[in-house]
Amino acid sequence: MMLEEIFSQLKDLEKKFNEIKYPPETAFQPSFASKIRKAEKDSLLHNLPAFEFNELFEKVEE
Repeated sequence: MMLEEIFSQLKDLEKKFNEIKYPPETAFQPSFASKIRKAEKDSLLHNLPAFEFNELFEKVEE
């Protein structure tokens, strides 16, 4: 087993533990935070423009 696989499995276990520890209805779920980080990485990888929330809402309303 490679070191990268071990870290990946540990990260998955940490996410599962945190989701059990923090009930979805009462807390900000760590899985949601990881989705935000992934979206941020994807936007940087594909050179997508960054928007502030107000700008984003204006673009959506157009």
